[in-house]
Amino acid sequence: MKLSKYLPLFALLFGLAFFSFSCSSTGKSVGAGAAAGGMLGAGVGAIADPGENGRNRFRNVVIGTAAGSATGAAAGFMVDRSAKDDRETAYAQGSKDGKKEISDQAAYSGSGPRLLPAKTEAKWVPDQVRGNVFVPGHFEYVISETAHWSVDR
Repeated sequence: MKLSKYLPLFALLFGLAFFSFSCSSTGKSVGAGAAAGGMLGAGVGAIADPGENGRNRFRNVVIGTAAGSATGAAAGFMVDRSAKDDRETAYAQGSKDGKKEISDQAAYSGSGPRLLPAKTEAKWVPDQVRGNVFVPGHFEYVISETAHWSVDR
């Protein structure tokens, strides 16, 4: 039996397994992983040696589906758990950094210069036709004074 005739099926099943782990909940991730793993396992089971007169083909497909589903479900769970841990770590780090910045500002004595923000002006530009182009009315924002340092004494 030539394996090359099953190569497109195997590639499709592998693609489904590889791209199905981007779900939003644990249940969806585990379910998608189990489905993709089951399909991949069934494909591998179908390709496996069926024995004399193809007697063991169904058994191979069932075993491949079961093993693939279990492996896919476990992989889906681990990928989901890892993504949630990464999000929680990033949130905790951001909260910690935000509190540190606030405490740094509170510790600042105020004796140094202050940075004054830029001043801007908003101008309304009415509807226009420029050549063959219609330009709807809009605001244009112009910086009238750049940001600068100010030393209050």
